[in-house]
Amino acid sequence: MQRFTHLARLLSAATVLILLAAPALALNIKAATSGPQGSQHMALLEKFKELVEQRSGGDLTVTLFPGGQMGSEEDNIKQCASGVIQMTVLASNNVTPFSSAAGIVGLPYIFTNKEDAKKLFNDTAFMQDLGDTIAKNSKTRPLAWAIAGFRVLTNSKRPVVKIDDMKGLRIRVPKTHIMLETYKAWGVEPMPLAWAEVFNALQQGVIDGQDNPYLVNRDNKFFEVQKYITDLHYMLWTGPLLVNEDWYKALKPAQRELIVKAAKEAEQAEWAWEDAASQKALDEMLAHGMVFNTLEDEKVWIDKARALWPSFYAEVGGEEVVKKAMAAIQR
Repeated sequence: MQRFTHLARLLSAATVLILLAAPALALNIKAATSGPQGSQHMALLEKFKELVEQRSGGDLTVTLFPGGQMGSEEDNIKQCASGVIQMTVLASNNVTPFSSAAGIVGLPYIFTNKEDAKKLFNDTAFMQDLGDTIAKNSKTRPLAWAIAGFRVLTNSKRPVVKIDDMKGLRIRVPKTHIMLETYKAWGVEPMPLAWAEVFNALQQGVIDGQDNPYLVNRDNKFFEVQKYITDLHYMLWTGPLLVNEDWYKALKPAQRELIVKAAKEAEQAEWAWEDAASQKALDEMLAHGMVFNTLEDEKVWIDKARALWPSFYAEVGGEEVVKKAMAAIQR
């Protein structure tokens, strides 16, 4: 019996020594997105992966699931919140059902150019507060924000250069309160179709048009079912890089610091990539026969859209939050 106990102790000690000598298993970050290869989603995630794996010396790895392999953007944020995946990138308007505070970056005409958005996203105090609110509501925390140009209007019926040209057009709009109300203010009764239904609805004439950035329009081949582009500037496409909040808090301080820094650097890289990529996407759509138009009366569109802001204050965190955002943009 004593011999058996002694042997057991030796085996136990040997096991401990083996475990201590063995290299630690790498921490794998599973990141999913609906964006295909070549999209703004993947530009951000691929740079993040590169930086994290390089700087961690292999202690951290990132596995990417692009192109909707893990489902829709709604699926992805739910998976991220529950811990099925650790990270995702999705459009800001698809975050708002889980945390309406994300709607602040989607107020119509809050940004009239990309530089305004970059000012806000680089305001550390404002973005920390916004991140805390989103994390509390959705169990996911934004570490960075991708941009992809303004959501331009496309349609198959006629050039839209004035607000009156919108009359009678059937425009698909995402199921987001702010966006739906904005189109109503412009005299359109929007059609809130699910994203998966949009191409077929355009092809079959169920709807006449939709809005999305050049990259999204090109990647989804809307040039096959749309003729006219109107260069709107009412809403910049933005999309957060979200992480599971519990997982993020459980990271070792050094891991967390590395991940946060890599996310911010990946954000800056995506912004630089987006400028050239959006122009290329527009050129390709024009080469496929689409016709480009600018608005002759955009001030009318701006005034009607911004008149709605007070009705959105409660959704985005209150009037003071909007004032803080505008102060950051105007600095």
